[in-house]
Amino acid sequence: MKSVSLIVATTLVASVASSAQAAFTGWSVESAAVGDRTVYKVYATFSTNNLRVVNVFNFGKVVAAGSLQGNQIAEGRIGAMNAVHNDLFMGDVDTDGDGAADVFGNAGTFAAGLGTWTNAAADSQSDSYCTLQGIGSAWGTAFDPSMQDPPFGTDIATNAGWYDATPSNQNLPNAQGRLLVLQVARLSSDVSTFRANLTVGYALTGTTTALFGYGSFAIPAPGAIAVLGVAGVFGGRRRN
Repeated sequence: MKSVSLIVATTLVASVASSAQAAFTGWSVESAAVGDRTVYKVYATFSTNNLRVVNVFNFGKVVAAGSLQGNQIAEGRIGAMNAVHNDLFMGDVDTDGDGAADVFGNAGTFAAGLGTWTNAAADSQSDSYCTLQGIGSAWGTAFDPSMQDPPFGTDIATNAGWYDATPSNQNLPNAQGRLLVLQVARLSSDVSTFRANLTVGYALTGTTTALFGYGSFAIPAPGAIAVLGVAGVFGGRRRN
């Protein structure tokens, strides 16, 4: 798999977190061709694997200049994700407001494991889904309520997030300090650029203090290389 973009690892540290806690170094994106699709994997990257990841949230959130999150793009998100799916989730829509769906479609969902999605089969390799663990153990990933509005067939709602529904199974970065949080499949003919902010919550091993890392990631045209921003972290509790 070819790496196509990487957040610069410059770190901003608030007074509530020491430099030793600044483990998050940014989002990295890799791409690979799978059939008629280009598949992008978005990883949270850390300077150590001595931690557990709790959740990711505030997808595409608009940030204010000068804020702790101001190292992300001000617009929150740019372009359209244009994700494609392999599952058979039906995107039923009630267009006339009578309480019954009257438009039906194979819209797909970012939930892993629905429809024809099978864990080790080829369809999972070219599907779009959210995870905190990666293929092989993605079944416990749960969504914030905001993922439901609007319907998330080809995109993810602004400010939405996801977390591990089975917290007894800790989400640990690999030996290289990386953990897969999102896979986006697009038609290879789609060369548009999509960028979005994303926040990760994590805690160092042996601690209960929540730390948050901020940054933007991009899904570029195949083969493009981009430097997108800087990553920052601070301690505290999650705030939506």
